Amino acid sequence: MATQSKTQYLADLHAYLKRRYKPKAASTAARLPVIDAVVYGICHEETTREQANQALSRFKDQFSDWNEVRVSHLGELQEALADVPDPAGRAQRIRRFLRQLFEKTYSFTSLDVLAKKPLKEALKTLQAFEAFSSDYVTATVIQQALGGHAIPIDSAARAALEKLGLHEDDVPTLRGLVERAIPKNRGAEFLELLEDLAHDPAVENDPKAPRWLHQGKPAKAAKEEPAKDAAPKAEKPQPKKATPASEPEPAKPAKKPQPKPAPPAPEPPKKGKGKPDAK
Repeated sequence: MATQSKTQYLADLHAYLKRRYKPKAASTAARLPVIDAVVYGICHEETTREQANQALSRFKDQFSDWNEVRVSHLGELQEALADVPDPAGRAQRIRRFLRQLFEKTYSFTSLDVLAKKPLKEALKTLQAFEAFSSDYVTATVIQQALGGHAIPIDSAARAALEKLGLHEDDVPTLRGLVERAIPKNRGAEFLELLEDLAHDPAVENDPKAPRWLHQGKPAKAAKEEPAKDAAPKAEKPQPKKATPASEPEPAKPAKKPQPKPAPPAPEPPKKGKGKPDAK
């Protein structure tokens, strides 16, 4: 059986999700202003689109403009985020972004010109803001305001894909894979279906749900990092060297005994030795 590519798997998953959730016909939605898309992304991460839409609507209804939001107390912002998880954290992120924007540009419409610039140039400008440290917010702004192809993925969507066997090292890598598999004209639809999947625990037990069965990452990791308990492979025996260091040095040959030198010959007696000299 041929190994299915991840692109093919995501196409099969898309078809399955359409059958399961029967999405409404996609309507061409108008682009959001960049500042609205940032706030919407902060509200939508780890929540549903209904909760995010309601939060954005309350900001529009309860405040005259974004400058009023900037100077308001956090408690007032949390009221607009009442139905969203972690309203305090989101209120801080929204107000911090608005204050950074005002300090840099003294305007709340200056970012709209980015929609007419090349995507890379626009993103380079936006990366200066702390809100864009979130990959989800970045992808939301690309899709909702800048007209690029992006499919935001939060931790709930990532967990849902992992339960079906699709694992990647991080969210940007996973998002890149999904965006290559799903064309731009289907991006909004797939995002809606992916959100439905993330909040539908029954899918995990559905035998009809397609699963990614060829997970390259775990296999690769196991190959590169074998278990510590695994027995090491036997090494091939190496030929012994002629004189290995561990062997004792050969004994030195015994020296041949040297013959003792002959005693010196006696000197001849001197003349007159032993006799008195004649006077």
